[in-house]
Amino acid sequence: MAKQYDVLFRLLLLGDSGVGKTCLLCRLTDNEFHSPHNSTIGVDFKMKTLEVNGIKVRIQIWDTAGQERYQTITKQYYRRAQGIFLVYDITSSLSFQHIMNWISDVDEYAPHIVQKILVGNKHDEEHRRQVTTEQGNKLAKSYGMDFFETSAFTNYNITEAFTRMTKLVLQANRKDLDSTLPSDNDDLSATETEQEPEYNTCSCTTTRDYSQLNQLQSRYPHRLVVLAFPCNQFGYQENCQNGEILNCLKHVRPGGGFEPLFTVFEKCDVNGANVHPVFAYLKDKLPYPDDDPVSLMQEPKFLVWSPINRTDISWNFEKFLIGPEGEPFKRYSKNFETINIEPDIQRLLRLTKN
Repeated sequence: MAKQYDVLFRLLLLGDSGVGKTCLLCRLTDNEFHSPHNSTIGVDFKMKTLEVNGIKVRIQIWDTAGQERYQTITKQYYRRAQGIFLVYDITSSLSFQHIMNWISDVDEYAPHIVQKILVGNKHDEEHRRQVTTEQGNKLAKSYGMDFFETSAFTNYNITEAFTRMTKLVLQANRKDLDSTLPSDNDDLSATETEQEPEYNTCSCTTTRDYSQLNQLQSRYPHRLVVLAFPCNQFGYQENCQNGEILNCLKHVRPGGGFEPLFTVFEKCDVNGANVHPVFAYLKDKLPYPDDDPVSLMQEPKFLVWSPINRTDISWNFEKFLIGPEGEPFKRYSKNFETINIEPDIQRLLRLTKN
């Protein structure tokens, strides 16, 4: 099979909840406008391929939740981003004020070479404007950023903003790219090519069947996202430091040079007083595993968290399947073999097409 792209870049959309990040993403990748809907849960992403002066550039665009309770998750993505859009709503002065907080987070967690563009969205709602174009330009210039006002509703300036970001990232990373890339003086105007929407459809707590997770991710590379969350609440089995987890997977368990094709987050609590908000939400929506509703912790001495609830995750191997709109679809017990989730994944993907 011919290679479908020459370069892959990861971009992030950051900003308060409700500023229209998801609408921008859907307009770019699907050329559709979706009216306001439920807020993004954690992260979602889609893909877009641009051809830049003969170079096929594939951009992986991550849409992040703006709510504070999800920012522990979204900050995990800063480190891998080559470009970040900081988005505010021109009808919300508060979302504009909060851009300073988002910039502070980017400076703390993102690579120093990351490219940034400021975006004032909802340009079509001029009658409700609270933030002037001049204010946006001034803030962008003070941080050395490009600035665009956009509208997902009218498709105003969206392709232009992403094309500009692609150009900036190419230029910033030129030394690390193949020597066949165009020089800085070459025309970097982009034309659109194939677009393949992608959906976040799977989220897992932590893993037992590592090879099976890799199998699932490789079988559905464009419409499935596997997310792994290590946890040290079950027999203190995950007692290594966050920075050591990938090496443990590679050399200890499963070992043999294993490298996950999925994202592995930092450790978090999935039960008890310090439960991560994502797992509090998942357990509220899906109180019990579908395949084993009476699944309980078998050994009381391993109950190391407090308070204890009937809906608690009972061991490392429980999994959650999440639909493309962020709605939890099904919960699986620790005894449910990972690869057997595939029929449910296929079902969700079929529903997505309809």
